Amino acid sequence: MRRRTFIVSAAAAAGAAGTLGSMSATAQGDTEDPGTRALGALANARRLEASGEFEQLRQSYHSDALVVEPALLAPSLGRAAVVDSKSKVAQTRKLLYFYYRQPQVLSTGNAAIVISNYEAGHSVDGQTVEHTGKSSSVVLLGPDPPVIAMETTVPNLNAGSYGALGTALTMQQWGIYPLRALGPSTATGGNQDAGGGENDLLYKEVQQINNAWLSGNATQLLQMANPTGVFLIGDYSPYFITGDADIKQHFADFYKTSRVNMIQSMDPQVRIWGSAAAVSFNFDLNYTINGKTKHSPGRGVYTFAKGAPSAASRSRSSSRPVMNVALVSSKTWVMAACAASHLVSGTVGDPYPSPVA
Repeated sequence: MRRRTFIVSAAAAAGAAGTLGSMSATAQGDTEDPGTRALGALANARRLEASGEFEQLRQSYHSDALVVEPALLAPSLGRAAVVDSKSKVAQTRKLLYFYYRQPQVLSTGNAAIVISNYEAGHSVDGQTVEHTGKSSSVVLLGPDPPVIAMETTVPNLNAGSYGALGTALTMQQWGIYPLRALGPSTATGGNQDAGGGENDLLYKEVQQINNAWLSGNATQLLQMANPTGVFLIGDYSPYFITGDADIKQHFADFYKTSRVNMIQSMDPQVRIWGSAAAVSFNFDLNYTINGKTKHSPGRGVYTFAKGAPSAASRSRSSSRPVMNVALVSSKTWVMAACAASHLVSGTVGDPYPSPVA
């Protein structure tokens, strides 16, 4: 089957346009704006991964990169570990394509935080397996070319019927993040060492955000968020959720029938890249939906931003697509995106309950 060319879709998500404020993805003159450069770096990395050019792929990542993906139970930390893990995964699960859809860009200093829906396809045991989901990435724009500091993908369990190559989208490829992966210290709260200093401050903010889920207080969560846009990325929706009104509505709808009883975060990994930062962590979750209480371990990556806003201007060319670009202006760390999932590849996770309750 012919491999399709990579496409970076810069079509703006209509539902978010009013929240973030629509700006062109192209600056005046010959200089590309942050959004275009960041998406170009991400698309190029996926092209190199699909073509098996792993030595060249090394140059796409920051030396202190953090990558969380469904095929692995632990985050890959550092450029060497990221590329090594991708090379090993490709032996049994080879990337065929990865399309970024409806990207949103949060620009902070010399970094771009990119939130996107995606379509992807892999070759597994000689068969094409396709899926959709959401992605969260941090791209550092100071280097030329830009480098990826963080990326995480959250797959959709059930979304659509067919992928871009025409194969059925099925839930059988997914499993649940296994409780055993949390380790024996879970019973006593798990590892809480974030590394001290500013790392501890960021991890404390993660815990405060999680407490907002416990209380169902969307206003409390939004007080810690970047005022021009925050994104919730999880298994609860086939698309990311953004904007104060939609997030408050999501909380209100969830708590009509459900509640979060307990969230215990552990095993934090904190990375700071100038004006952008990310905290990855494992979690143990207990929640009730429609009267049924469930236990669901998983992992999350929360992204933070601070600093003066970066420049962005409207393109003179009407032929170029438009994406939403939000700017950060904050002297303290503010939440930019919350990504969390209990889904992993079926080869590394526990079987997903069938039928799905």
